Amino acid sequence: MQPMHTQINVQPTPAHSQPQQIHAHRLIIASNRGPVEYYLSQGKTLKYRRGAGGMVTALIDAGNRMEVTWVATAMTEGDRIALKEAQQQNDGLLTSPLRGQKMQLRYVALTKSAYRKHYEGFSNQILWFLQHYLFNPSDSSAITRRIQDSWTNGYCVANQAIADAVIAEIAREDSSAVVMLHDYHLYLASAMIRKHHPSIVMQQFIHIPWPDIPAGISYPATLPMPFIVAWSATISLASRQSVMLVTF
Repeated sequence: MQPMHTQINVQPTPAHSQPQQIHAHRLIIASNRGPVEYYLSQGKTLKYRRGAGGMVTALIDAGNRMEVTWVATAMTEGDRIALKEAQQQNDGLLTSPLRGQKMQLRYVALTKSAYRKHYEGFSNQILWFLQHYLFNPSDSSAITRRIQDSWTNGYCVANQAIADAVIAEIAREDSSAVVMLHDYHLYLASAMIRKHHPSIVMQQFIHIPWPDIPAGISYPATLPMPFIVAWSATISLASRQSVMLVTF
């Protein structure tokens, strides 16, 4: 069955006099948490439940309109087992088991150490506090080394893994696709994807407060300099442009 052809209306920024009409057959969503959580029962049987969070609630029905693949990290042991089975049977793709949902899942497995450094070490202990204006910089060399380690061996690793999965999904079919990246866990993924698909339509949605530029550039001795450059450039660009509203 041919995927439904869907028109996506993008609200114009001040530089545009008319709305842009984007035609796409596929939507690729990428986030830290997936829409389905797999887990092992007491009898060691693999079971599933809908993923938690407002983002999952908001986007779970997107598959009713067009072909959707959701890329996310494997957060539980059940996710890892489901992914391993999918890699053996279907090139890593999982069909969503939720009733009435037409969606493919492409989960990404990181080492437990890399995921902990990405999610707890950098995303939640640095970015979340930074964007809420609560980050408390320290001159401690031990803390600086820990932040650098979380950046290099966690955040960068996770973003590259998600980007690689999105790149593979874009290439899986010839039909046009729109990529939606979600939240502060994936600030690096867009540039990684653009290297392979420079003309892909891509939008990043941030679900926590969006700070002014000084929030990220005041602590060059504490935060990794590549992050400061990339993050400050992103904030500067977004501050000069209107937010695009995408409706299906």
